[in-house]
Amino acid sequence: MNQFFQMLKKDHEEVKTILSQLDEIKDNAPKKREELFQKLRGELVPHMKAEEVVFYPPLVAKKESRDDAMEGVEEHHVSEMVLKELETMQKGAEQWGAKMTVFKELVEHHIKDEQNKVFKSAEKALSSEEFQKIMKQFEQEKQAIKKSLK
Repeated sequence: MNQFFQMLKKDHEEVKTILSQLDEIKDNAPKKREELFQKLRGELVPHMKAEEVVFYPPLVAKKESRDDAMEGVEEHHVSEMVLKELETMQKGAEQWGAKMTVFKELVEHHIKDEQNKVFKSAEKALSSEEFQKIMKQFEQEKQAIKKSLK
């Protein structure tokens, strides 16, 4: 597996761990939910935005990866909408827990699709030189977005 995919998988595992922790917290612990939610946001938003800026555009541009990449972009869009709703809701609300469960399922579905479909089509569409360039740009973009979130 190429280095870039390993880096993405590492990010995915971190996000899945935080999502699982959030899903287990009960309504009576809103401060803990808020703390973990901000940690999730700090990991997930830079990752998604960097993918949208650096990884997905070259895939959309190539016929063999276009459909999978476009689906990934749309999954990001839906995830961002639900994330914004979660951000504005009271963390102690019963509805927040239900919405977090749905969000977790959305993100886990996206991760599975990305690792099983997008990675395969990207390997067919992109050269090793393109992957090296994307990996470098991805890390730079992700760090810039992390700084802007603080």
